[in-house]
Amino acid sequence: MVNWIIYIFFIFFIFLFLIYTFGNREKIHFNDFKQEEIYSFYENDQGKTAYYVIGKDNSEPLILIHGVTVPSYYYKRIARSLSKIGYRVYAYDHFGRGFSERPKLKYEMNMFEKQLDDFINHLSYKKITLLGVSMGGSLASNYTAQNPERVKSLILNVPFVGEQSIGINKFSNIPFFWDFYLRFFVIKKLIDRGLGLTEYDQDPDHFIKQFSIKGTQRSFSSLTKNFMKHDFYNDYRLINSNKTPVHITYAVDDEDVPCESVLKAIKLIPDAKAFAFEGGHNIINVKTKEIVKLINDFKLEIKND
Repeated sequence: MVNWIIYIFFIFFIFLFLIYTFGNREKIHFNDFKQEEIYSFYENDQGKTAYYVIGKDNSEPLILIHGVTVPSYYYKRIARSLSKIGYRVYAYDHFGRGFSERPKLKYEMNMFEKQLDDFINHLSYKKITLLGVSMGGSLASNYTAQNPERVKSLILNVPFVGEQSIGINKFSNIPFFWDFYLRFFVIKKLIDRGLGLTEYDQDPDHFIKQFSIKGTQRSFSSLTKNFMKHDFYNDYRLINSNKTPVHITYAVDDEDVPCESVLKAIKLIPDAKAFAFEGGHNIINVKTKEIVKLINDFKLEIKND
């Protein structure tokens, strides 16, 4: 009887292994992924980072930092709108996303912060404005907290502020089960969700294809296991003590980042300019005109101080 149980378990495991192996969607090497002409690259000791620039040479520099899944490719519209109010926008892809490389590293806060710091050094700016969206808000907040002398102002849109906003990392330390769950449920759900980009007159093809680059699942898995360990709220305490000007827009009906978590962060920065919208997690596309107008007001206020 015991032998039969072992035999059945073995067959079942082989069956799952074959499904997992043949279900691998990562067929493209990073170097073979077709980039758009608008993109340039800089390389540090971690790997190659893809970025593009929109705006006049003499405009105020701003780095736009995207969220956990939607790469810089889909921020061209907001970048153009920001360029019209006097910003020179630099939008880059995180490692593991978009056109950037998928290095075999631990995808923790320090890794992403080094990528951002090296990017700023590459651009040769001593001081810059940061705009972070969702997870990009976490990166922008942490960088501002640790490097206040380099950040002129901090602009946050639906900022991710902790693991309570996601929760999927609870399964991330279960061997094989997590990899199976990530490949066939989490990433598949993200791809299906990416098809919704057509609602904003954007082609979902690039979003879907980024998951076909070798190393993407590994990078996402590492991020889920390591990035959530950061103390996100402490960054807001440090930002407040450093007196960095802060502008925050969030959604009361956000399906990804609970409104309560953002409000908790806002309380830690009493002087922050905070504005609530309806429109879900993607308000930067739903409410572009309104948000850009508020950012312009914020920009002018800082200039006049």
